[in-house]
Amino acid sequence: MSSRPRIELSTGLAGQLALACCSPVISVAGANFPIWTLCLLVAAAIALSLRPLFVAIGIDQWMGPRALVYSCLVLVVAFLCWLLVGS
Repeated sequence: MSSRPRIELSTGLAGQLALACCSPVISVAGANFPIWTLCLLVAAAIALSLRPLFVAIGIDQWMGPRALVYSCLVLVVAFLCWLLVGS
């Protein structure tokens, strides 16, 4: 009977530690935001700024459905940002 509270306590602490570690938070003007939100906004800005470069190079016309390609570009950049900042 004494081992059950220890298991529940250790399971609860492990869950809280896991949640605390995988959701870093930044403070912007006193409001707390998860860092993945910042990564997504930065990625969207980078994808928008790369479009004129793709048009100038000439590969924009060869890209398939542009909404899908640029959405995937945003996700790739966001994941890379998350790997750099979130770790």
